Amino acid sequence: MTYEDLSLLFDRYEAFLIDQFGVLLSGTGPYPGAQVALAGLAKRGKPVVILSNSGKRSEVNTARLVQHGFERRHFETVLTSGEVAYNHLRQMLGAKAPERANAYVVLRDGDQFPFLDLPLQRTTDPEATDILLLVNRDPMREIASYEPILQRLAARQVPCLCTNPDFKMLTPNGTTESAGYFAQMYEAFGGSVRWFGKPHQNIYDCAYHLLKGIDRGRVLCVGDSLDHDIAGGASAGFKTALVRTGIHEELSDTEFERAVASSRFVPDYVLSGFSQ
Repeated sequence: MTYEDLSLLFDRYEAFLIDQFGVLLSGTGPYPGAQVALAGLAKRGKPVVILSNSGKRSEVNTARLVQHGFERRHFETVLTSGEVAYNHLRQMLGAKAPERANAYVVLRDGDQFPFLDLPLQRTTDPEATDILLLVNRDPMREIASYEPILQRLAARQVPCLCTNPDFKMLTPNGTTESAGYFAQMYEAFGGSVRWFGKPHQNIYDCAYHLLKGIDRGRVLCVGDSLDHDIAGGASAGFKTALVRTGIHEELSDTEFERAVASSRFVPDYVLSGFSQ
């Protein structure tokens, strides 16, 4: 497989949508050369929106990048699935849901609830739940322990918002199931899920609005997931580049090439990583 030179793509496109985890950040910190590559785009005056299937708000993820050495002036914003879900949920309360709804929240232990300023009451009682929010997964908790709760909520037809549609997430110990995995479980139990983030159109519509009318064919999406970054970017009318880092790091070269060749949406480019 031939890997494209990232620096050649910098001058070929007018704007960039770049995945946060798997492209800029691994489970332990920045990928080598990622800060320099992002600075290279800024030097050329190319607008960058960083996309993240994080259930957290944009401000939290922006601060995370800055803490890891990325300069704030080098990107427009970090647009998260959590931010898109927040705006939807704010409009939903008092209209399609009670104004002070009871929310059952699936969240990693110790993480801050990302919707604190909305009039939601958190509950652990499935019978009192008005909305199910899948934010992320606590990797210390067994998957099977969630099943009875999800089955009961699905039986009651409680609406579910999945604010992180990734099926896998990066951790210091490798990959593990993420919130999207539980959303799939919920649908299998008969529940209804509203998905936010890549590959769904809502996050791409929000991102494109920030690019102020640049032709879609002149926008390059860079990501590590065929199912999320490549499928989502291509469906939205953008060009796509797949990096070998992130969720594909554990694959052999043969397995990686087979995955790319068999994907419904084949990337326009393949990169060894986001570095110059």
